Amino acid sequence: MPTSSNDGPAPTRRAYRSTLREERAAETRRRIVRAARELFTSEGFASTTVAMIAARAEVAAPTVYATFGSKSAIVGAMLEGLEQEAQSEAWDARIRSEQDPRRRLALYAAFLRALYSGGQGIWPAAMGAAGDPAVAELKERGEQRSRAWLAPIVNALAEADALAVGLSREDAVDRAWMLSALELYFRGTAGLGWDDDQYEAWLAQSLLAQLTRPAA
Repeated sequence: MPTSSNDGPAPTRRAYRSTLREERAAETRRRIVRAARELFTSEGFASTTVAMIAARAEVAAPTVYATFGSKSAIVGAMLEGLEQEAQSEAWDARIRSEQDPRRRLALYAAFLRALYSGGQGIWPAAMGAAGDPAVAELKERGEQRSRAWLAPIVNALAEADALAVGLSREDAVDRAWMLSALELYFRGTAGLGWDDDQYEAWLAQSLLAQLTRPAA
């Protein structure tokens, strides 16, 4: 009896071809992001063109547009991967498991140091693309995540009666959020020539001074 067109190995071949296409597309995407990151770091966001990214990634310019649509969209893809690169989940677990509420502030400063320093070529590009709606939306989501990180840290200080006198939890989160701004990292490192150790120490000390009462 003849085998119908729906029988046999054809579905496997189709699945294989589909998987191969997905792998090639993912590799192309990685090459474009890697090339853009290198160029944003060396040339800056404004001076980097899609043609330059395509040449560095060894793909055609239309491939870059088809994959991302714009330079700003490439920046968005980079931003989404930064917290993963900085091992944010591991930092979150470490901060939450720390019993000393003041020590949590120091650990948070260490996390921001890792997050900001790991994206040296990306953050300036993101600030250069801030006018793009997609990048602006990612920035807003990042600021919301920052507040979500800070809320349990501040709550631990409040429960330990360690918040500065007269400071509400809401105001404490506001102060910590302001001190955590990416712009202040670049003011210190690029503007003042600080290294990452100096930035981390400054942030940890500032958080303690602004949020807590002196330890007994």
